[in-house]
Amino acid sequence: MPPSTEAGLSSVERALRMLEAVAEGPPLGATELAARLTTSKATAFRLARTLQANGYLEQLEDSRYRLGSRCLIPGARASSEIDLRHELREAVEDLHARTQETVLLTVLAGRFAVCLDSIPSTHPVVTVAQIGTVWPPHAVAGGLAILAADDELRDEYLAGPLTSHSPDTITDPSALRKVLVEAREAGYAVNHSYLRPGVCAVGAAVRKPSGEAVAALSVMLPELRLRVTGVETLSRVVRAVADRASHRLGRRPTTQAG
Repeated sequence: MPPSTEAGLSSVERALRMLEAVAEGPPLGATELAARLTTSKATAFRLARTLQANGYLEQLEDSRYRLGSRCLIPGARASSEIDLRHELREAVEDLHARTQETVLLTVLAGRFAVCLDSIPSTHPVVTVAQIGTVWPPHAVAGGLAILAADDELRDEYLAGPLTSHSPDTITDPSALRKVLVEAREAGYAVNHSYLRPGVCAVGAAVRKPSGEAVAALSVMLPELRLRVTGVETLSRVVRAVADRASHRLGRRPTTQAG
């Protein structure tokens, strides 16, 4: 094997070992990573910075590293959630046909919302999301809908930091709790430009027979079009399709308009 190939494989091995080391416990600094990998601190630092630049590691204020959000994507793609994507593809297509807006199928992975499926809007002005994209759950309709459906999950999430992503992102735990309670009572959640200014969404949870929310269907669109369509009108459609999707997974359907 050529030396360059060996070096390449060695770098890949070190990267995988570094990710495993960080995943095993609390955040680690460059010195600790070097010891775990039995390499120099300079090499460990360069490798950590490369992984950080690509989203596989995040650096804390004290310079230690923890797993980054991109580590969640391969797991989401390779797990049983892929089967869920196929199970709910018909619902995604149905919601898109009814609204002609961008439709998202979202699941939670730790403290991240992951886009499992998506169909873009047919309108000239569109908002899009690629499969595998990750978001903070408190800033997107799908994440909010799932958090609202599970009290334990909601409380656990509220105990952590709420990052800001736009001027309208809700970062106060008490305010977000109120929004989630209201979303649970209404049966749907609304993203009022929480992630990006001028981009809104309406989402509803998809549930298993046990009642557990395993995903959420949402419609994402510019704020101006949401004003024209109306939250109530759009939410009836989203809830109806999400309810039928839940029925497809074995949950008894609820009675609702739309």
